[in-house]
Amino acid sequence: MRGNVKAWPASVIPLLILCFGCMLFALGQGGTGRQPPNANSRKNPPAPKRTPSTRKPKTTKRSTAPAKTTGKQTNDQPKADDAAANERTYWETIKLSSDPEDFKAYLKKYPDGQFADLARISLRRLETAGKPGDKTSTNSAPPNAGVEKPAPKPGSIVRNQLGMELVYVPAGSFMMGSNNGSYDEKPVHQVTIKEGFYMGRFEVTQAEWQKVMGANYNHFQGARLPVEKVSWNDAQIFIGKLNGSGELFSYRLPTEAEWEYACRAGTTGDYAGDVNEMAWFSENSGSKTHAVGGKQPNPWGLADMHGNVWEWCADYYHESYRGAPTDGSAWLTGGLVRDRVLRGGSWDFAANVLRSAFRKSSPPTLRRNYIGFRVVATPPFRLGTIGLAWQRPRGVR
Repeated sequence: MRGNVKAWPASVIPLLILCFGCMLFALGQGGTGRQPPNANSRKNPPAPKRTPSTRKPKTTKRSTAPAKTTGKQTNDQPKADDAAANERTYWETIKLSSDPEDFKAYLKKYPDGQFADLARISLRRLETAGKPGDKTSTNSAPPNAGVEKPAPKPGSIVRNQLGMELVYVPAGSFMMGSNNGSYDEKPVHQVTIKEGFYMGRFEVTQAEWQKVMGANYNHFQGARLPVEKVSWNDAQIFIGKLNGSGELFSYRLPTEAEWEYACRAGTTGDYAGDVNEMAWFSENSGSKTHAVGGKQPNPWGLADMHGNVWEWCADYYHESYRGAPTDGSAWLTGGLVRDRVLRGGSWDFAANVLRSAFRKSSPPTLRRNYIGFRVVATPPFRLGTIGLAWQRPRGVR
């Protein structure tokens, strides 16, 4: 009996283990309803793919809609920007024009453009200025100006940062030349200055030259004396530096027509007044230059236009006025291209060469103690628009 009991467990134990293992297997497979991970992934591969595939179209639709809208804006916006840029460029090329046809063309192209109102103002001003008897033309306003203002009165004075006094010379017409003078003063012809400008009240002084150029090599020394021993080329260097110094005005030499127009100041005789009262010349100068402004100015307030020192002009010298410009511009074609024009006479010349119409030629490299110059100044926008703001200068040229 004891032997049987001992033998039974040895034969039953493997069976029990097998049964117990089957129970565990059954519980793992069917009792819980779970499957091993590897089997599940093999038997049901579409399940995880269907969920993202369902979401993907939805995500694509949501992200695609704004993409189409953005695409339209991106395509249209550069076109609008280009059109606005083209219009601005067009306006910049004509805004300072004195030809009404330029503004008509702009308005035809851009009837409702961003500068259409300014174009209409400029067009009205130019058409009004062209009528006979009109003496006070107004000028088109810059973009920030609200209203137009009349042009300054002839002889109005402003001062730039350097301290130079500038006199306003109005637009107008005059007869240039003289029938009583030399051959190169003929034929007498009408010139029309369409735009007013500022001219130095005095010849450029040695103090002003020193501030800009940092050098002084004058024969006669004195801060208020006119600069002399200055060639035409030297004057251009001075003007270039002046224009690069933060000035409002654009500076240059006067054209020959502008010089004579300003010298005459509405007069028609040989001089703009009594030459003895207005000029330093060989008979009263004591063989030297004198401080600017020491004599009586002409009717527009310009001093020493007769005498003291000769003054350079922008033009080439021509031996007659045949073919000369009639709009006051510089004559820079033909002629003696090696020579420029001098005007006004000086301290060591006789009174007869101080006449308003007298002309002299000299090479642009010539330096003498009787040669100086004065400047013309024009704002970078139309005259008569913002008044005294012109006195905050900036150079353009």
